[in-house]
Amino acid sequence: MHPLAEKVGKISRVLNFFPGSGIIIVAVSGGIDSMALLHLLATPGLGLSDRLVVAHFNHQLRGADSDADAGFVEQAAGQLGRPFESGSNDTRQLAAETGNGIEAAARQLRHQFFARLAKRLASRNVALAHHADDQIETFFLRLLRGAGNRGLAGMQPVALSPIDPGVTLVRPLLGMHRAEIVAYAEEQGITHREDASNKNTHFLRNRVRHELLPQLTEQFGTSVSRQIVKAMQVAGDEADCIDDFAAAWLGQAESPFDQLPAAVQRQVVQRQLFPLGVEPSFNLVEALRAEADRVIEIAPGKRLQRNADGRVELAPSVGDPEFSLTKLEIFLEGQAGEAEFGGLKIRWERLTGGLAKWHELGQVENREIFDAEAIGQTITLRHWQPGDRFQPIGQAGSTKLQDLFVNQKIAKAERHRLVLAEAAAGLLFWVQHFRIADPFKVTESTDGLLLFSWRG
Repeated sequence: MHPLAEKVGKISRVLNFFPGSGIIIVAVSGGIDSMALLHLLATPGLGLSDRLVVAHFNHQLRGADSDADAGFVEQAAGQLGRPFESGSNDTRQLAAETGNGIEAAARQLRHQFFARLAKRLASRNVALAHHADDQIETFFLRLLRGAGNRGLAGMQPVALSPIDPGVTLVRPLLGMHRAEIVAYAEEQGITHREDASNKNTHFLRNRVRHELLPQLTEQFGTSVSRQIVKAMQVAGDEADCIDDFAAAWLGQAESPFDQLPAAVQRQVVQRQLFPLGVEPSFNLVEALRAEADRVIEIAPGKRLQRNADGRVELAPSVGDPEFSLTKLEIFLEGQAGEAEFGGLKIRWERLTGGLAKWHELGQVENREIFDAEAIGQTITLRHWQPGDRFQPIGQAGSTKLQDLFVNQKIAKAERHRLVLAEAAAGLLFWVQHFRIADPFKVTESTDGLLLFSWRG
């Protein structure tokens, strides 16, 4: 038996990944990691092969290449003599509807498919191919998105499905590095598919993988990864402690919510969002935690509030919300694109050129032109949030958006409906009814333009 297969077998026994004799669903994308996982689990000496069902989800993101991935995985399943199950859905459409981005939409659809399949096959286990390098990337992804200790603790070897708590996700390769997995695949002659989008640095994970981590290793040495793993362990242990306090308080509140430590308050709120099917983003948790009876709109027609007793509940759909957390993340892929948000139809277009081209284009109603490099690869359309600051063109520093609204005599109700555009770095570059933000203006050093137009 191959040494890597022995490691998989040992960790599977120690953590009891596959109890009983039921079906094991193996999630296989066709990439080298998941193909290696499939072959490892099918190793005769492990005694698992007859229980495996190969599952592939087509995200419909790469046209014919996505279809070819599905065909490749089906063929691989056939060669191993294992059943094949597949599903597909329009990831871009869901991303546009929810505003959570392509990666989040893909993850949601994929896990929904696995949960439905597990239920249909009466299976309780889905094996995923995440490995140690994925864990490091996840740490930085969540750090950059403002995650707390639970998020920074990373993925767990055994976890409940985010869609169905009756389904268990297991990660047999989580303690192994990608180099080990690649070496195994090459030794065994395991073929795989290459996903070109894995090199596309428009996606945050790929920027972390191909840019951030190599730079950290070059500057600080290979020990960086080991130190991150230690930090993740500490974060996980502390998160477990806080979660125990939150669970105990929810079971029998012995003190008022507003007297709990802030960390416990956050966890109390988070624990109540999951049963409501709501993603516990930092901004949402903080908004609910900070103020009782404040109505927060999280999606059109869906509002939440926390009462003085610390209980989170759906709020009646009446009246205007104080602040809306709905948003739409747009990846600036290709030459041009369109999106709809907040009653506006937004169009963007990339052009080569700089200040001379900007003068040539001139000013057009309902259109602004920005330095494309300053904007970055993604933009987020959203509404006004407390603390937002904006630096109008020509102004030396930023000002609270609320003060600008007052100065411009924009009615309170109208302020909450205005559309704001945020650059990849997190700064506002455009606010409806205002001119552009100064840091994003076209200058003599500009060599690429972003045309941004709207109508509603």
